[in-house]
Amino acid sequence: MEKLNLFYPQWQGSGPDLSPFNGAIELKKYLAGQAGWEEVRVSTCLVTDKKNDIFGYDDILLQMKEAARLIDFHRPQKIFTLGGGCDAGLLPIAYLNALYSAGLTVLWFDAHGDLNTPRSSPSGYFYGMPARTLLGEGDPIFLNLLPSILRPEQVIMAGLRDLDPAEAAFIEQSGLKLLSVKELEAGSESIIAAVESSLQSKPGAGMNGNIYIHLDLDVLDPEAFPHVPVPAPGGLKPQTLLSLINVLNTNFNLVGLGIYEYSASGKQPDTFLKEIFRIGIDF
Repeated sequence: MEKLNLFYPQWQGSGPDLSPFNGAIELKKYLAGQAGWEEVRVSTCLVTDKKNDIFGYDDILLQMKEAARLIDFHRPQKIFTLGGGCDAGLLPIAYLNALYSAGLTVLWFDAHGDLNTPRSSPSGYFYGMPARTLLGEGDPIFLNLLPSILRPEQVIMAGLRDLDPAEAAFIEQSGLKLLSVKELEAGSESIIAAVESSLQSKPGAGMNGNIYIHLDLDVLDPEAFPHVPVPAPGGLKPQTLLSLINVLNTNFNLVGLGIYEYSASGKQPDTFLKEIFRIGIDF
């Protein structure tokens, strides 16, 4: 299969907050059009407890297994994911990284680091752990479901501005590449250079190498785009984000895109988001 459109409205990683689920449902309603979708069935039963230091553990595990089954059945070359919480990106990224022989560069657009482990997380909410899990540290059962893990030089964190102390310490220790909102607002040069540097770390990847764009919508400035569960001041302008994604899509081989953390607004999504969604359908 050339491309899989995966609807994965997982919300339990956000704790007892269904807004990422409802937001994913709304985006699909307004934007999915005639595109064909495979759907990960997601429980909407109330979550009240932790297991293995992770809130909603059993539901998340079952849903991860379902996502892995769907991806393995289709064996796509590309994946567009419309998710609930940003932890819905785990299986698509790990699969594509394995498919492209660990040559994938991941652009992680997010206000938050998502770099906690179950032990370091203040809340136990899994949406604060997916990037660290992809880098090989986290719950062992979850890790066993991933067909690959990433090296730090494969990941570019873009727009971060709200970190827990444990996340900041991990970034310093691991040498993860960070691009600030100020750098991104100044133009596309910094992100192009960062991707090229990442691709050079994988011999044979070339300058037209494979990239995945992980888009947590809270990377945006909430004054311009408030429709997210956990807003953080000082984010990107919507048109800047759209411009950067267009540049990345033009200059590199986009093999995966995921859109996460949208809160339902009850109205048609903003034009810039429609354009990003169109890229996801068409790439």
